[in-house]
Amino acid sequence: MPNPADPRAWMPVVLRLTWRTPPGVLFAFAAFVVANEGWLAGPLHLSRPAEITLGIVAIAAILWISEAVPLFVTSLLVLALELTWLAPSLHERSTLFLNAFFSDVTLLFLGGFVLSAGLERTGLDRRLARAILRRAGATPTRVLLATMATTALLSMWMSNTAACALMLGLAASMLDDVPADDGFRKALLLGIAFAANLGGIATPIGSPPNAILLRYLEARDLAPSFAQWMLLALPLLAILLALVLTLLSRRFPTKLETVTLGDEALPPIGRAQVLVLSVLLLTIVGWLFGGRVGLTSGTVALLPVMAFFGTSLLRTEELRALPWDVLLLIGGGLALGAAIDQSGLATTLSSRIPTEGLSEIQILALAAILALLLSAIMSNTAAANLLAPMMLGLAGVSLAPLLVVTAFACSLAMPLPVSTPPNAMAFGFSQGPGGKGALVARDMVVPGTLVGVLGLAILVALATLWFPVILPH
Repeated sequence: MPNPADPRAWMPVVLRLTWRTPPGVLFAFAAFVVANEGWLAGPLHLSRPAEITLGIVAIAAILWISEAVPLFVTSLLVLALELTWLAPSLHERSTLFLNAFFSDVTLLFLGGFVLSAGLERTGLDRRLARAILRRAGATPTRVLLATMATTALLSMWMSNTAACALMLGLAASMLDDVPADDGFRKALLLGIAFAANLGGIATPIGSPPNAILLRYLEARDLAPSFAQWMLLALPLLAILLALVLTLLSRRFPTKLETVTLGDEALPPIGRAQVLVLSVLLLTIVGWLFGGRVGLTSGTVALLPVMAFFGTSLLRTEELRALPWDVLLLIGGGLALGAAIDQSGLATTLSSRIPTEGLSEIQILALAAILALLLSAIMSNTAAANLLAPMMLGLAGVSLAPLLVVTAFACSLAMPLPVSTPPNAMAFGFSQGPGGKGALVARDMVVPGTLVGVLGLAILVALATLWFPVILPH
């Protein structure tokens, strides 16, 4: 053990720890030191709370981008820093950040995860997927379209990762007799991944960025209802699915004339399936119309939690298996947004973004491009967490379309196998025995980039022409 009285004796230990520490952690610690010492207040003309908040934002951004620690650990660190470092400078009670961390949005996603677990537990997800595919026809184009539409439909109500996993399982049976070098193999795997990414935009529970941005609109009484959100997103989703179908069909032509779906024994319809289907329909109705009777989406989301666990359809094991890391990530982002808003940092940063002289459509395009680029290098949830508060004080554009465009754009980044979980799953499946090495990285880069770029153009056009018809003014 080094001699505590001799600092030189500790140097090898310090150097060894520094060498083994991920660079992201070191940069995050440097950001903490800079903000804590007050070196930013003078040059940037920041108040002390804003300076501390900027330090927390820098720490979160560095750790989320580098993934030096798990993403949810960064979220917990954000909350801890706010409670111990920022709250005293604001003279605010810690409940300000705790309420943001566990908000209505967290309950909304918890309900969505439980619905997904119920569908999977009873086999209703597989039954629905097979019923749609069997009615689609057997030609490759019809099968590809039906598979993508089914994946997108499932992704609207369950996590895109779960939807992708389910549909890849069905794809395995369809690809059994498809030659290894046939283009349909690549088109089907990419179609499932892209449709899982895009399907989440259609509902507030479909993708974490949706819920995160919706929270900021709710705080300002500008939030669209569940039904209005779907009206905004469904035209965009339909156009994007048609675009993906066209791109994949032309880039990966097939020589097949028919595609068959293998047989699988499914559980018979019983009381468990009836319960899940009834609760699903009641929950959807509550999300669509609950606002008229004063029920928030988070309150409605408690219905499947109570119904499934109260009837023992789901047990403690399924509760433990829920993706709590995603809930913690969302909570950390909302707590970060509350800090940026309350400290005045949002107003300061927004006032320095040069939007003067730009039209509303140009500002929307810039926000969408920034969201797409940021989501390409980090998780779309973390990207939404960072972008949302900075958009609040942006001049020259209405807040509601700006935040909705930002949320949608976060889901359009899919150029690489590591860009999204569905991309990684499809690529990994292709390297396994069932995929026969169908995909290489460049197969995903070209169509994924085209979908992102063309999707941004379509998104901005809809934001200009269609969003004003639906969004509250």
